[in-house]
Amino acid sequence: MLKSLKTKLDSMLPADEHSTLLLHFKSIRPGGEIFEDTTSGEPQKVTLGAKMVNQAFEEALIGKCAGETATVILPPEKAYGIYRKQLVFPIKRSKLKLDGEPKEGDFISIPIKGKNYMVTILEVTPKKIIVDGNHPLAGETITYEITIVKNLDEEESPKEA
Repeated sequence: MLKSLKTKLDSMLPADEHSTLLLHFKSIRPGGEIFEDTTSGEPQKVTLGAKMVNQAFEEALIGKCAGETATVILPPEKAYGIYRKQLVFPIKRSKLKLDGEPKEGDFISIPIKGKNYMVTILEVTPKKIIVDGNHPLAGETITYEITIVKNLDEEESPKEA
C-alpha cells in the first residue's frame, strides 16, 4: 500500500508554464458569496501560457499538482475593474427600443457611437432610465480558489520503470 501511494505521488507531474490542465474553480465576493462554482459540473480545460485565463491564475498554478488548490485574490483593477461613476447616466426612454417594460436590475443592450453595450438598469421613470455601464462586480476584490483536477501532460509523459 505504501509503495503504491509513493508511486502515485512520484508520477504526479507539477504544472509548468505550458501544461494543459483540467480545473475546477470558485469565484468568491468579499462577503463570502460564491458567485461561480464549477465543482458540480465538468472541469474546465486550460492550457497555461495560451492566455486562456488571468495571468495571476497561471502564476499561482505553476508548480502545483493534481489535487492541489491555488488561492488568488484579485483587487478590482485586476478583476472586473474599478467602479467608475461616469458610467452611470440617464437615457431618454424614447431613444430606446425595448421589447417590454424595463425593470430595475434588468440588463439591456444600448447603442453608443455605433457599438452595443450591456448596461444594468438602476432606475425607471416615465421619461428616462438610469443605467450603469460598470460590470456588476466592478469595484470588488474577488477571491478565486482554483483546484487542479488533472494535469493532462501526465498522460503524455514517459512512465519510469
